[in-house]
Amino acid sequence: MSFTDAVEPVGHLKAPSSPEEFSQGLIGDSVETVSDFLSPSEWVLGVIEFALGVNPLEQAISWFTGEWESYVRCAEMWRNTGRFTQDLATNLRSGNRELDAGWSGNAADSAYVYFDELAKRIDSLDGHFQDLRASYMDVGRAIARGAELIKGVLEQLADQALILEIELTAGTALAETGVGLVAGYGAAVLEIAEMVRTWGRATEAYSAVQDAIDEATVAGGLAVGGLGVALKDFPEPGRSYDNPAV
Repeated sequence: MSFTDAVEPVGHLKAPSSPEEFSQGLIGDSVETVSDFLSPSEWVLGVIEFALGVNPLEQAISWFTGEWESYVRCAEMWRNTGRFTQDLATNLRSGNRELDAGWSGNAADSAYVYFDELAKRIDSLDGHFQDLRASYMDVGRAIARGAELIKGVLEQLADQALILEIELTAGTALAETGVGLVAGYGAAVLEIAEMVRTWGRATEAYSAVQDAIDEATVAGGLAVGGLGVALKDFPEPGRSYDNPAV
C-alpha cells in the first residue's frame, strides 16, 4: 500500500529573504549620514564631543554594531518551520485516513488514535514557532526603527554643527569688539545647548530599543520553554506493530 502526500512540507524549508527593514543599512552602513556628520571642521566636531561628552557618530555606530539583520532572517526561518510542521501534520492525517480505510480491527483502531494524536501534537508546534518568530521580529524591528530615528538625530546634529561652525567663526572674527564677542559666542552657546537636547532624543531612542529587546527576549524565552515542553509531550506507541497492509 502506498501513500501520496497531500502537500509538500519541504517547500517551506528554504533560505530566508533579505529583510526590507534593513534595506537602507544601519548607522555604520549609511554613507550619507556619516558624510553629513563629518562635514563640519574637525575642531567643531571637537567642540561637539566636548559638549555632549561623547562622539555622537561613534556612539551611535557602537550601539548598533552586530548582525541584527539575522534576527529578521531567523524570524522568517521560525515561520517557515511552523508551516513545515503544519504540512507534515496534514500529510500524517491524510495517510492515517487512507490507512484506516483499508485496515480494521483493534490494532487498526489503536494505530488510528496514535497517528491522529501525533498529528495534533505536530500541528500544535506551529504556535510555538510563531511565538518565536514574533519575538525575533520584535528585536529586528526595534533595532531598525531605533537606527532610523537616530539617523535622523545625527542628520539634525550635522545641520546644527554647521550652524555652530558659522557662529564660532563669527565670534572669533568679532572678538575685537565686545558686542561682537558676546553676540557670536553667545549664539554658539545657545546652539550647543540645543544640540545637547537633540542628542538627548537619541539616548531616549536607544533606551526604548533596549527595553523592546528585553521584552522580546523574555517572550522568546517563554516560547522556547513552551516548545521544549511540547516536544517532550509526544505520544508513544504501546509496542511495535508491523501492519501487513504496508
